[in-house]
Amino acid sequence: MSARFTAPGAGAPAKKPSRFEQFKQTPAFPVLVNLGLFVAGIAFIQSPLMDMMAPQL
Repeated sequence: MSARFTAPGAGAPAKKPSRFEQFKQTPAFPVLVNLGLFVAGIAFIQSPLMDMMAPQL
């Protein structure tokens, strides 16, 4: 049988996922990402940069 009709990736060796790829599959990953974005947003709102961007009324 020629190589055209074989399943794609059938001959490729199984690659072990890295530690980061394994961590991305856990439920803790989106929790930590959202928590990090929340903390960054709070830090930005409390920063002097936010005061400089807001118009003085």
